[in-house]
Amino acid sequence: MGASESVPQKSIHEFTVKDYKNQDVDLSMYKGKALLVVNVASKCGLTDSNYTQLTDLYNKYKDQ
Repeated sequence: MGASESVPQKSIHEFTVKDYKNQDVDLSMYKGKALLVVNVASKCGLTDSNYTQLTDLYNKYKDQ
């Protein structure tokens, strides 16, 4: 077995992700801002409380 080929690293700002409405979001629009990226299990029983806690976190720090 040979050495594996190196994979170039990407900045998070080079990715496009889906939002909660299944719309594409280009993360480059957040360059220069703090990001909190959360992968939630949308069909999990804890989803509602997770979104509530994330909304509280956003509201607490959004102006900083």
